[in-house]
Amino acid sequence: MSDGRTVVGFDGTASAWRALDWAARRVSARGGTLDVVTALDTRLGAAVFGPHTDLASTVEAELRQARAHTAALAPGVAAGFRWVDGPPAGALLRAAEGASLLVVGTDRRVDGSGARLGSLPLRLAAKADGTVAVIPDTPAPKRNVVVVGIDRSSFARSALALAVTEASWLGADVEAVHAWDVPEVFQRALDEGSTVDRDFLEREQRVVPDAVADVPIAREAPITPVVVRQNAATALIERGRGAALVVVGTRGRGTLAAAMLGSVSHDLLLDLPCPVLVTPKEYAFVVPDDG
Repeated sequence: MSDGRTVVGFDGTASAWRALDWAARRVSARGGTLDVVTALDTRLGAAVFGPHTDLASTVEAELRQARAHTAALAPGVAAGFRWVDGPPAGALLRAAEGASLLVVGTDRRVDGSGARLGSLPLRLAAKADGTVAVIPDTPAPKRNVVVVGIDRSSFARSALALAVTEASWLGADVEAVHAWDVPEVFQRALDEGSTVDRDFLEREQRVVPDAVADVPIAREAPITPVVVRQNAATALIERGRGAALVVVGTRGRGTLAAAMLGSVSHDLLLDLPCPVLVTPKEYAFVVPDDG
């Protein structure tokens, strides 16, 4: 169970300030608490600057600035500001245990420019127990739409439930995107005149309606199905440009699986079109009572 906290990974960079602003506005609108955390690897600091360097005082000064900024931006929000010892990924994952959301920023811009994404958002999205939000350097959304990736998995149903919830707060519509493609060897067959079986196409068209039917919160929501023959990550990146959010699920759980994201989530985070939410939770199907 989540405890209503939104944890923000904060290191004083421009991307961290953007993540803090995004999270503070979200908590101000929806409630809950804000937990702003700086990960300070004191062992590394001692190796670089010597054992007697006081890096904590620098971090605490930045956190005081963040506290004042947040109080001005989102007055009334219950917010804590702290630093924890350890390398960033592990320290933030521990700090976010039980939280409803973990938020990090990136300097990656929607046009592909800016700094490299770096490994931290990828590692957090792969290993976090809860939802992770990655906030790029992006302008205000042009479309009040939440885009969600849909396939036949229970993880996609978790993403759909989250997308509908997010859209309800934003007063937004949902675009449920299902993308399918064929291997190159099949493409050559199509180029030579083969056609895709009609039953196969009909099954692909049913993926979004079937997902909506499985998720009670989605059944009455304003959802536009989008079915395209395209690489799934590319489809989400294209539909996500100018959107308010993109939401995806990931199978990256367990001892081995947690070391990596699903390929769609991974590729999406390398080319962020807007803020992206990644949820690892597996949707619990509700079996209808026919009696």
